[in-house]
Amino acid sequence: MEHISKTFLTLPRSPGVYLFKDSAGVILYVGKAKNLANRVRQYFTSDGSIGGKTRRLVPQIQAIEVVQTDTEFDALIQEAKLIHAYQPKYNAIAKDDKSPLYMVVTRGERLPRIFFSRKRTLEPHEVGRSTNRFIAGPFQSSRIARTLLGKIRRAIPFCTEKHRTGKPCFYTHLGLCAPCPSVIEKMPEGEEKSLLIRSYRKNIARITTILSGRSKYVVRQIERDMEQSAKSLRFEEATALRQELLELRALITRPFDPHIFSDERLIPGDKHLDRLGALSKFLKKSLPDVGTIIRIECIDIAHIGGSWTTGSLVVFTQGSPDTSLYRRFRIKMPQSTHDASRIREIIVRRMKHTEWDMPGLVVVDGGKPQVRAAYDALGSLSIPIPVIGLSKRFEEIILFDGTKFNVCRLPLDSQALLLLQHLRDEAHRFARSYHTKLRALSFNV
Repeated sequence: MEHISKTFLTLPRSPGVYLFKDSAGVILYVGKAKNLANRVRQYFTSDGSIGGKTRRLVPQIQAIEVVQTDTEFDALIQEAKLIHAYQPKYNAIAKDDKSPLYMVVTRGERLPRIFFSRKRTLEPHEVGRSTNRFIAGPFQSSRIARTLLGKIRRAIPFCTEKHRTGKPCFYTHLGLCAPCPSVIEKMPEGEEKSLLIRSYRKNIARITTILSGRSKYVVRQIERDMEQSAKSLRFEEATALRQELLELRALITRPFDPHIFSDERLIPGDKHLDRLGALSKFLKKSLPDVGTIIRIECIDIAHIGGSWTTGSLVVFTQGSPDTSLYRRFRIKMPQSTHDASRIREIIVRRMKHTEWDMPGLVVVDGGKPQVRAAYDALGSLSIPIPVIGLSKRFEEIILFDGTKFNVCRLPLDSQALLLLQHLRDEAHRFARSYHTKLRALSFNV
């Protein structure tokens, strides 16, 4: 391994993709990293923390090639391209899955569509009349792929509707589809329609550029457009572009580690414990009474206009999801009550289960009202457990010590924030799945 050790000296400390090759030059494994030098060096650790697959992989590595990228986000996209091109033996998730996940953009259409596909080759009818399409992937984790596209949509709106009726789709009202192709398609031909088509196609072009691994180029485009709008006194347009820019910057600076949600055996060390340690360190600075945190419980509420209201309780042990301990609740309160009251109900019902282990921390999906409700509910039961909230809008952490609130923003690549986001996303997913089930049952009655 002497030649490999020498390679370490030349590895950059930038984001990028690494390729492990055998003596014949065959690519064995493709991975991505925020810091190539540190990530590659971890594979050759001798502390016994590496998994079985990695132990079989490492002795076969005779050469290492790296591809530098501007951001870790771009490295994720590049990783997917290379896995698709080379089908490496040790990329078990992408290769062994007979139906890998791809993102498809039908850019040959006048108003392109974006959707997921699990087919390697797509039939023409799946993308309208045109076979001109852009395909990104395969992605090693469907969760990462769907999260990725959802984050892109918050920065650059696009449409997912299959049928375009001429009425604005639901996502138009949320700012996630603008301009709406459903409306554009039914408009009479003219200058206004042409302008809207160009605007929508511009969004799609930017998305394909991002999915090509050139996110920084899109950032510069939006910056130029924002400056031009401001100079032309189009302040509303400039404000919208500024929001797009903030969302996109947040996206490309956020770590995307598909292994956390898929094949953790290829990861040296324990990233879950690293994240738990970072969260504990942060909380002890802000809430001195916080003790050792082993079990974290997160609560979320799901409903539509107060109907079919459900709640979820997800449990992380040692920083890792403990799905066997997840619980769901059908809210008994009237439809008119607010989420804060519903969270109070879940806390009270949960704490009646004295046979369950007590958490060291409770996290709620929401802001000050939700945190206060959970804190008061625990206080009424004389249970001294710290409560914090994670607000979706700016990923703010809401702390409350019983007398005053403290709102904190951590760096988007903070290990503590990543753990809280994982908790929140799991709670949201679990609550929504039960909510959807109840809706389906009510419609089938």
